[in-house]
Amino acid sequence: MTLRLKLLLLGLATLVLPWAGCRYAREMESALRESEQDSLQAVAQTIAASLQGRTDLLYREVPPAPAVADPQVAAGAAGEPAAGAADAAATPAAAPAVADAAAAPGSTAPEAAASAPGKSGPYDLEPLVLTAAPLLDGYTEDWPRVPAAWKYFARDEHHHFGILTGVYERMLFVLLDVHDEHPLFDAPGTNVLDPATFGDRVWLGFEDPQGVQQQVFLAATAPGSVTARRVEIGEYGQRSAPIEPRIRGAWQMTPQGYRIELRVPLSMLGRGFGVLVDDRDARGALPVSYGTLRSDDLRTRGRLIVAAPELGPYLAQFLQPGLKLALTASDGEVLARADALAVAGTLGSESPLLARLYRRFVDRPGERQLIESSAPIYDRDHKGVIGTLAVTQAADRWIHLRDHALTRMLNFAVITSVVAVTVMFGFAAWLALRLARLRQASESALTGTELVTSFPETGARDELGDVARGFATLLSRLNEYTSYLRTLAGKLAHEIRTPLTIVRSSLDNLESEDVSPAARAYVARARHGSERLNAILIAMGAATRVEEAIGSAERVRFDLVPVLASAIAAYGGAFPARRFQAELPGETVTLEGAPDLIVQMLDKLVDNAVDFSAAGASITVRLRLEAQAALIEVDNPGAPLPPHVAGRLFESLWQSRPDADSRPHFGLGLYIVRLIAEFHGGEATAANLPDGSGVRFQVRLPRVISRSPAP
Repeated sequence: MTLRLKLLLLGLATLVLPWAGCRYAREMESALRESEQDSLQAVAQTIAASLQGRTDLLYREVPPAPAVADPQVAAGAAGEPAAGAADAAATPAAAPAVADAAAAPGSTAPEAAASAPGKSGPYDLEPLVLTAAPLLDGYTEDWPRVPAAWKYFARDEHHHFGILTGVYERMLFVLLDVHDEHPLFDAPGTNVLDPATFGDRVWLGFEDPQGVQQQVFLAATAPGSVTARRVEIGEYGQRSAPIEPRIRGAWQMTPQGYRIELRVPLSMLGRGFGVLVDDRDARGALPVSYGTLRSDDLRTRGRLIVAAPELGPYLAQFLQPGLKLALTASDGEVLARADALAVAGTLGSESPLLARLYRRFVDRPGERQLIESSAPIYDRDHKGVIGTLAVTQAADRWIHLRDHALTRMLNFAVITSVVAVTVMFGFAAWLALRLARLRQASESALTGTELVTSFPETGARDELGDVARGFATLLSRLNEYTSYLRTLAGKLAHEIRTPLTIVRSSLDNLESEDVSPAARAYVARARHGSERLNAILIAMGAATRVEEAIGSAERVRFDLVPVLASAIAAYGGAFPARRFQAELPGETVTLEGAPDLIVQMLDKLVDNAVDFSAAGASITVRLRLEAQAALIEVDNPGAPLPPHVAGRLFESLWQSRPDADSRPHFGLGLYIVRLIAEFHGGEATAANLPDGSGVRFQVRLPRVISRSPAP
């Protein structure tokens, strides 16, 4: 792993800062959520406390009348409902009515007045809160598909109906689906109060806001729009059926009977509401009456559990952007809503792109983005629960607070990380560049013809400067030692030449004297030793001269093929005991260098091959060409190279000849080959032949590629 990559990975460790920022943002979001939850709970409790005991708003109940001192006034007030009941009993439906039964258990269910607030009875109706007003056409397409909201009432298997109610703004909508095997309309063009013309009729009974029972009936002579009528008794007992224009609807036939869709203003209604169906098989016949009204006097037996129209505006005054209020009865039926969730608050502006991007790393999958809180609404005595207020707040408030802080923090963290990574990467690149200069300088110093002691970065005041100065000191000492070794041969030759001359002259004088045969044998040995020592001095002098010649040689361009051919032709006469084979290309091979040095290099290789080959052996000199280089190869038949000497053959003063060789060898021949090869920009190598029959010495020299001029 490179230094740049290591420092880059180290710089990437700063990405822990954005990660820690995300963790901190989540903790901050949890704290904001808890704070908003507490605040929302306080809002819910405050609104619920303001609705304590307000059954007039929640269930349209008339507030209890204040106590009066006059008993006659009290008796009169108590007698008003009785009068209303008497009027209702005088209606056409009261006389022929038959005892009915409801689908709920017990046909004698308790009256609506006996039901506790918020507790629904079998005859109570709980309208849906509609999102739009249905079209009054007698069809169900405009109504929500909520099967559980339907209520069903039956007399028997042939007489039953279902009713669905809903509230939109200040209107009560009623959908009545009656099962009738023989639907019957009133006779057209007749008096609606003539019993002989009566067909199927539907009665609506309700309490008005003052608690007085009211009844209207619906009669139609054909499918279509229908209006309600009320029965009134005049001053002299005459009866009339004027139209109630505030109640309108539509009557449509169905395969099972008929369907009626109505609209009743909530301002007409109190807490009680019911429906009674008069089913006749023939005009003027006695009806089969059943429903949620008492059949004897058409008084309501069930309540209309719907909030007063004033409840919506009452809740709206507490509404804020991003807030939703929902008031439900004890059984969960929604009485009123005030919704402003979709309204953006002061902090609800569109989040910037970076905030939306950061939000992906902070938001937990599946987490709800709404805060909900609820509070019970108690009765006046704070003993029973009459409803529940649910407050829902959108997440925009704390999300935008969090996004604002998160964006600033993560922007700082990301910018810091990017700057840190960039600085570290740049620092790593700078260090890598300095190290590359040191490496290049060390390679140049070790592979050149002479050691270079000047080193880069020696003036730096850091660890790399210390390393560079250490390398410079090492190379300086190594250069001194190498210079000493290079001049050692000349110094030894100079110092030994005079003593050797004295020894040789003394031996000459001693040989002219009359000495014993035994002493003459010692003189011969001394003479032989002095000759060997003189040969060594000559070899050392030759190596010194070669180094000097290499240093002062001039470079010229020449053709290598004729140079090798003439040298190989001369080797046959110089070494008659060996056979020489030349494998040279027929094309021109141009080099840039010194031809004399090339011949001297080849002399050393051939001399080495002659020394290590047997008499009569064949030595092959070959010139092979590559795209950018020329390869001079000398195949030396004989013993292969041991593995441990292959890397040391071309060192100075090193030789691996057997001790039986009586000729003096100083280990400079192949060293001179290496010097000449490096002077020409090449290299010298040695390897065993593939068949193990000897050694192949190879010198790779760069060619000069001539380019033909463009036409």
